[in-house]
Amino acid sequence: MQNRAQSEAPEQRSVQHAEPTGQPASAAQNKVVDQAIEQLAEIAALSSSVKQAYINQLNLAGKIATAEWQLTGRSLIIAAALVVCFGTGITLFWGSILLLLGYMLFQLSGSLLITASALVVLQFVLLIWCWRSLSYVLSQAGFSKTWQQLRLLFSTQKSVNKQQEDQQC
Repeated sequence: MQNRAQSEAPEQRSVQHAEPTGQPASAAQNKVVDQAIEQLAEIAALSSSVKQAYINQLNLAGKIATAEWQLTGRSLIIAAALVVCFGTGITLFWGSILLLLGYMLFQLSGSLLITASALVVLQFVLLIWCWRSLSYVLSQAGFSKTWQQLRLLFSTQKSVNKQQEDQQC
């Protein structure tokens, strides 16, 4: 945009300093009026370009939101498929491992209580691992880029610079 020195009105000259041809005071006033009209035209053009920039940025934010919505849908479908696959495929494998370990522990210890306790602890560890994996996959679904674009659209230049510095770190 314009700096402050350029946006100030030009100095007005007194009638005594008019051109040596002897033009009346109205000619000097016409010159000032013409300059003011030119500056108003520049301001109008700048405001129009700022408006267009905001419209373009808002359109881009809408496109980003649409893309993130599609990616979120895909992520949720993949997460659901992973849960189903995990629930069916791994259950048989894990059941076989627990059966084998249970048999071996019972043969070594001869105690049903020790065998059952060890198998419950192993099952609990597996469930914790599954929960963490699922939470990571679900954390990928979101609208972080859309919110970032909207914050950039409606924020001041100072906060925009801060966000850009945060992203670079």
